[in-house]
Amino acid sequence: MEAVIIQTRDKSDVKFLKDVARRIGVRARAVDTERSHDRYLVSLIEQGLKTPSVARSEVMKTLGR
Repeated sequence: MEAVIIQTRDKSDVKFLKDVARRIGVRARAVDTERSHDRYLVSLIEQGLKTPSVARSEVMKTLGR
């Protein structure tokens, strides 16, 4: 399966593109770009939570303090 991402500036364009997709028999869904950015940040945070704990002194050493 492949996907195409089209970013629009106008909600009427989104409606038009979804109608065209429906007419040609493919699925289409509108996604808010802010929500997708939030999901990406959440995934990064969750990945960070899975890393082993690091001592404060190691962090400070890496930061050069």
